[in-house]
Amino acid sequence: MKIGIIGPSQSGKSTLLKVLLQAGVSGDIGVFKSADPRVDGIFEIFSSKKRTYPETTFIDLGALSSFAKKDLSKLQDIDLFICVIGAVFSQDPKKDFEKLITDIIVTDLEVVQNRIERLKKESRPDKERESKILERYQNTLSEGKVLYKAGLDEDEIRFLSGMVFLSLKPLILAINISDNSNKTGPLEEYAKSLGIQHIYFCGKIESEVLELEPQERNKFLKEMGIGHDLREELSKLISKKLDLITFFTTGDKETKGWYLKSGLPAIEAAGKIHSDMKRGFIRAEVVNYGDFIKCGSMHKARERGVLKVEGKEYIVRDGDIINIRFNI
Repeated sequence: MKIGIIGPSQSGKSTLLKVLLQAGVSGDIGVFKSADPRVDGIFEIFSSKKRTYPETTFIDLGALSSFAKKDLSKLQDIDLFICVIGAVFSQDPKKDFEKLITDIIVTDLEVVQNRIERLKKESRPDKERESKILERYQNTLSEGKVLYKAGLDEDEIRFLSGMVFLSLKPLILAINISDNSNKTGPLEEYAKSLGIQHIYFCGKIESEVLELEPQERNKFLKEMGIGHDLREELSKLISKKLDLITFFTTGDKETKGWYLKSGLPAIEAAGKIHSDMKRGFIRAEVVNYGDFIKCGSMHKARERGVLKVEGKEYIVRDGDIINIRFNI
């Protein structure tokens, strides 16, 4: 899973990246591993040599307006944007956010219009279908609306999946506030009008927390009257926005957690692990975490009938432990 952090300069993007990674950041990218206790439970029973928690890659992309058209392909695999808007130094946070949303919409509109022009010169069976979809996209964007909230058909989105549309990606607004900030009202209302959820964080305090030893951080946050964990809050919101579940693979070598979009079949889980597994999929051996822990081993899970053999159409559930059988 890849999350792009965007926003104006001096808004707090680097601070947020450091907080999410709980460490100093020398570059603009880092990986956050979510310590899912279920990985620990499976790891202990299997005595695997290695445990790997579900991973999220965070990338500080800067201001989206800095991306030329030739760079849009670099954003193809971004799953969600976190837009950081600073309410500390900015005179008008709402205006800053409006500009960013406008940049996203204008970029998508240029992609649509360029594709429409090229399509006029092409001749192929699905040309009419693509033209109708592009016209819908163009109408939505011309009204100043993001595609993500336009109620577009999933089949149509998949049909144009080879093209990069920034406003099709979910967006979370992270507002960097000071302890006496009073400029966020109009910004919050604007975000609400677009259906965009927001969270708050105080970059100054969060930076101070990072300087402390881990055992001292919670105590400091309580003393400052901050009762939430920013990483945990963002992690839950990201999972909700992307509708994610977690499944697991295990064995002697490694126990690992994987993110997967809810509602997808076993063959897509296989593809997450390795493309060869998807290509040569035969079957999946599946047991849910709760049943596995009660049984205490795969052998007993099989004896009690909770370890089942499923085909490629099986819909993966949160907590499933999956062993893919494949042949290539």
